Amino acid sequence: MNSKTSIIALLIFCQFAIPVFSQDKTDTIASMDEVSVTATKRLSQSSRLPYSITILSREDASRQLSRTVPESLTGIPGVFIQKTNHAGGSPFLRGLTGNQSLILVDGIRLNNSIFRYGPNQYMTLVDPFIVEKVEVIKGTGSVQYGSDAMTGVINIQTTALRFLEKPQCNEKASLRLTETGMEFSFRPELKYEGKKFAFMIGAGSKKFGDLKGGDSTGFQTPSAYAEKSFDFKWMNDLGRGWQLTGAYQWLQQTNVPVYHKYILENFALNTSDPIGRGLGYLQLKKFFNSTHFKSLDIFVANQHVAESRFSRKNNSAITRFERDRISTTSVGIDLSQHFNAHWNANTGIELYTDMVKSERNENNTSTGVSTALRGLYPDGARYANIAAYTLHHFQLNKLQLEAGMRYNRYIATINETTLGKVTLKPQALVFQGGANYQLLKAVYLYANISDGFRAPNIDDLGTLGIVDFRYEVPAYALKPERSVNNELGVKYLRSKISGSLSIFKTTLYNLISRIKTADRINGYDVYVKENVDKGFIRGWEAQLVYKPAKFFRTQLSATNLFGQSLTKNQPLRRIPPFNARISAEYLMNQVVAGISFDHASPQRRLEAGDKSDNRIPAGGTPGFNLLNMHFAYQAKNISFRAYLNNIFNVDYRTHGSGINGMGRSISAMMVVSLKQ
Repeated sequence: MNSKTSIIALLIFCQFAIPVFSQDKTDTIASMDEVSVTATKRLSQSSRLPYSITILSREDASRQLSRTVPESLTGIPGVFIQKTNHAGGSPFLRGLTGNQSLILVDGIRLNNSIFRYGPNQYMTLVDPFIVEKVEVIKGTGSVQYGSDAMTGVINIQTTALRFLEKPQCNEKASLRLTETGMEFSFRPELKYEGKKFAFMIGAGSKKFGDLKGGDSTGFQTPSAYAEKSFDFKWMNDLGRGWQLTGAYQWLQQTNVPVYHKYILENFALNTSDPIGRGLGYLQLKKFFNSTHFKSLDIFVANQHVAESRFSRKNNSAITRFERDRISTTSVGIDLSQHFNAHWNANTGIELYTDMVKSERNENNTSTGVSTALRGLYPDGARYANIAAYTLHHFQLNKLQLEAGMRYNRYIATINETTLGKVTLKPQALVFQGGANYQLLKAVYLYANISDGFRAPNIDDLGTLGIVDFRYEVPAYALKPERSVNNELGVKYLRSKISGSLSIFKTTLYNLISRIKTADRINGYDVYVKENVDKGFIRGWEAQLVYKPAKFFRTQLSATNLFGQSLTKNQPLRRIPPFNARISAEYLMNQVVAGISFDHASPQRRLEAGDKSDNRIPAGGTPGFNLLNMHFAYQAKNISFRAYLNNIFNVDYRTHGSGINGMGRSISAMMVVSLKQ
C-alpha cells in the first residue's frame, strides 16, 4: 500500500469510524491554541507561533496506558518511535534521533555529551507518571536551547503545582497491569497546594515481563526488566514577586537485556544492570511590576546518568563489564523584557559542564584473571558549553514575528593514554526568524527559517569499542553538524473543526558519518567518524480534528518524509516510513470508549548502514496496520481505564527496532484519589 492509498483509506476510516471519545477540559493533543512556553521561552498561543507545534497532555497519554514517555508520543505528527529493546524508546523528530534531537525536562537539557548517534534509551528514564504534558516543537530549537536541536525540541513538563486560597491535599495511588505478567506498576503519590506553598512527592515500583509479540512471535525472551522511581517537587511564594521551585527526580532500571543481541549476535549475556538517571534543580523567578522588565528566571541543576553493562558471547569464558557515568551541572539566566506594546524579548546566558567517568574490564572465568581496559569513553573527559542568546517577539496587529540568535562555545578536554591531553573548542552561531499572519478569523499562515547545529561531543570524539554492530575508534578533528530548516504551514482553528498542514525541508551539512576502515577487531568492522556528508530531509505533516458535539471527536494525523544523502547519492539512514493515526472517541456520562488505527508503510529506501543493520530485514521493514481500543470509567474517587492493544494480533516491528511490538493484550489501570 503506497502513501497516497494509505491516506485515502485512513480518511474513509475516519468518516465511518465508530464514534468513541471524550471531550473534556484536559484534552489538549488536538488543541491548536494551547499555551506553549518552549518555542519562545515565554507564554504564547501556539496558533500564533511560526512553527509546527503539538502538545500531548497527561490525559492523552493515560488513555493509551503508555508504559514509557516515548511510547506516549506515538501518533504525534513528525514523531516516530524506534525501540532497540523493550526498555528502550527513541523518538525520531522529523527523521533525526539520538544526539541530533534535543530533549528537555522542565526546560533543562536531558541530552549530555555521551548521547550517541542513532537511537538511545534515555527518554525512558523519565517516569511517565510525573509528566504533565509534552511539547513537541518542530523546525526550530537551536537558537532557543542550543546544540542537538537539528530538527526540533521535545520538552517534557512534569507535574504542575498551584497556589490555592483554600488549601487542598490529594492522596493518590495508581495501579497498572498488563496480562501475562507483561506489566505490574504501582505508584503512591501525595500532593499539597496551599496559599504560599505547594509540594508533590511520589514513588513507583514497576516490573515488566517478557514482551509478547503478535501472531506467531510469542514471548520475546529475554526482554523483561524492572524499574523503581522517586520524585519530589515543591514551590514557594517568597513574596514581593519572587517564586522558588525545586525538584528532584530519580529513576533506575535493572536487568535490562538487549534482546536482539541474544537472538542475532550470539550473546549469552548482554544486559544493562543498572541504568539510571537523577535530576535535581532549583528555579528562582522574579515577576517585576515594571513597564520594561517582565520577569527574571534563574536556574541551577545537576543531572547524573549511569549505566553498567555486562556481556558474554556463547561458548566464551570472557565476561565484559562496562560502566559509564556522567554528571552535568548547569546554570542559566533568562531576562524577559517589554519594550512596547508590539515588542518583547528574552535574553539569557547558559552554562553546562559534563564530567565523564568510564571503565571496562574483562573477566576470564576459566583462569579467574580480570583485565582492566580503556572504557568506552576516555575516563575523566570534560565537556563545557557556554552560550548567550537573544530572542525577540513582535506583534503587529495580525502579524507576529519571531527572530533570534545564539552563540555557543564548547571546550572538550580528553586525556588519552596514546595521544595525551586533547582539547577541542568547537563553536557555533545560529539564527532564526519566522512570521505568522492571521489571514482570516480562523486561518493562520506561517513561515519559518531556522539554523540548527550539533556540536561534536565526547561520544563522537572518544568512543572506543563495540557500538551496535560495529567497532568504533576515536576521532579528534570534528566540526559541528549543521542544519537549515525551512517551513511553510497553515493552521485552521474553529470550535468544531481544526487542523494544521505544513511542508518543510531540512538541509543538512557537515554531517558526522562513520567511515569504514580496512580493519576488523573481534569480528567487527572498524569505523571512524568524519564530517563528510551532506543531505536533506523534506516532507509534510497534517493533523485534523473534528468535534461536531461535546461527546464526540475524531482525529487524523499523518507524516511523510524523504531523506537523501547528496554526498553518497543514497537515502539517509533510518528515515521513518509514512505513518499515520486515526482515532475516534465518544463520551457517555462517566464512561469513555475509543478506537484508534495506526498505520506505517513499508520502508524500502535503505542506506548502506540500514542494509547491514541486523535489526532491519533484507529488503526493508514491512508496513503494518494496528487497531486498538480504550475504555475509561470515572467515579468520584476512583477511575478505571482499560486498553486493548493490537486487536488483530499483528506481528510487526517499527523501522530500525530490535524487538517486535506487543501482540494482542489487555492493559488496565486503576487510580484511587482522596482529596481533603
